[in-house]
Amino acid sequence: MENLKKNSVTVIVNHIFFIIFVINSISCPLRVVESCDPIDEEALLHFKRGVNYDFPPFRKLDTWVPNTDCCVEWQGVSCDPANGRVVQVYLFSFRDEGGVDRNFGVEGTLSPFLGNLTYLQYLGFKDQVGLSGPIPPELGKLSHLVGLGLTNNQLNGSIPSSLGNLHKLQYLSLGNNSLSGAIPNSLFRSLKSLLTLELEGNQFTGSIPSSISNLISLEKIYLTRNNLSGSIPLGITTLKNLTYIDLSYNHITGNISDSIGNNLSKLQALFLNYNKLIGTIPSSVVKLSQLQELHLDHNKITGVILRSVGKLSQLRNLYLDHNRLTGPIPSSIFNLFSLEVLNFGNNKLTGMLPYSIGNLTKIQRIVLENNKITGKLPPTIGYLTALYDILLSNNRFFGRIPPSFDNLRLNSLQLSNNHLVGPLPPQLANTTFFNSDSNLDLSYNPLGLKNIPDWLFHYYELKNINLAGAGIKGELPQSMSSSGSIVHLDLSSPLDEDIGKKPTIAYIQSMKLSNNPLGGTIPKSLGKLIELEVLEMSGNNISGSIPKKVLNLEKLQVLDVSNNQLSGRIPPHNTSFLASAFSGNPGLCGAPLPPCKRRLYL
Repeated sequence: MENLKKNSVTVIVNHIFFIIFVINSISCPLRVVESCDPIDEEALLHFKRGVNYDFPPFRKLDTWVPNTDCCVEWQGVSCDPANGRVVQVYLFSFRDEGGVDRNFGVEGTLSPFLGNLTYLQYLGFKDQVGLSGPIPPELGKLSHLVGLGLTNNQLNGSIPSSLGNLHKLQYLSLGNNSLSGAIPNSLFRSLKSLLTLELEGNQFTGSIPSSISNLISLEKIYLTRNNLSGSIPLGITTLKNLTYIDLSYNHITGNISDSIGNNLSKLQALFLNYNKLIGTIPSSVVKLSQLQELHLDHNKITGVILRSVGKLSQLRNLYLDHNRLTGPIPSSIFNLFSLEVLNFGNNKLTGMLPYSIGNLTKIQRIVLENNKITGKLPPTIGYLTALYDILLSNNRFFGRIPPSFDNLRLNSLQLSNNHLVGPLPPQLANTTFFNSDSNLDLSYNPLGLKNIPDWLFHYYELKNINLAGAGIKGELPQSMSSSGSIVHLDLSSPLDEDIGKKPTIAYIQSMKLSNNPLGGTIPKSLGKLIELEVLEMSGNNISGSIPKKVLNLEKLQVLDVSNNQLSGRIPPHNTSFLASAFSGNPGLCGAPLPPCKRRLYL
């Protein structure tokens, strides 16, 4: 979800130039001039000569014909009606949520002659997957430039320090290219009008220049997905107009300064995740009253979760996972009525989960896995109608699963490795799993059920059913659904010899039945499971030989029949399985194990 939000914001920024052009065209209608300035025409034609290919269907450069009026007839070009000088050049390609379409755009390089467009205010070449090479330093001569948008291309090399001369620049968007080297300290010395800085998705190294403090008008900064190191410059915390900071997915170290909350009162989004930050969460964060996104996950942050975080009433997404936080979850957190995602997973949190979690009426995901949280599961969770993911595995919850969970419409319910007991509430059969990748994980809880409930296999949307180590013994249910593509079970009876012939299991993709007292043999009918990719049956006291058709299932990629009582020659097979997949069976021989003795197996 956080990635979707980031991508959405990036798309908006990337289209800012197009919107400005449209507005400008409406408010300043162009008059027809006999021809554009010859200097501008030559500069644009020089760029065209550097384009090897202009992919259809747009092919705007086809209209760039010598001795025609570039102000009127050339697509993507706009002029000042007063003097006929080019003020806007904008080429865009096709882009959707899947990214840039590689079948569109131009293939070529940026011409240094573009620096001769003396009156140019907006230059935008974005989503051109074939646009490569360096950014010409000559662009630093464009003293009237307000917007420079070169996002989603394949530009390489370093950022020319000459771009620091563009005193009127408001939008600098160079994101998602292959730019490298350090960000020049001189770049930020004079850009006092800059509103948006987008350098994300490149290969920049070194630290964030301290001169960033000169960007006094800056509202949004995107530096995510680079290789930046060093600490967060204190100068960033002096930029009082900032509403959006994204420094995620870098190698930034040090503490989060307490001044971040004291100065940035307009901040709405703070992404510092996937770095190497240490120290505690600064208490000043509570002063960020407009904050909607707080992402501090995947760092090395220590200490407790501040009670004052509960005062961030606008917060929608709170990610503190994969840190080293300790102590209980403050009850004030559950007064964040706008919260949609709560992720505190992979910390060292303790204490109980209070009933007040039911206050989070807009919550969609609760992730608390891999902590030391104890107590019973609050039944109020079952009344959170927007909730679709519950990830509480590897904690110390005890007691039963509340019957109220039958109200939920889930994508994932993960409760493994706790101390939950049975019986399972029959109402749980009414829980809705709505996604084709849904999963249910109750493994390694002392559920102690005599049989596997049939209704667990009525969910056609379940991708994963995991009941391994849950103390459930019995036979494979006859009603087992074909939709459950990954199944982990405890069984105490041999598999039915006709199991592979049952329509309800015909399209299963993975069966994990290891470490059960199954006994019996491997049913030959498993060779009919044409979609089977994973078969794990180790440590089950199974005897007999390995059926040839099972070993040669076309899609079978993972096999483990180790530590059983299997014997005989391993049938020839097309997939290269490791020897460890067959080890621990003294009677087995043949590739990938040692050859069989000829006197025994002729």
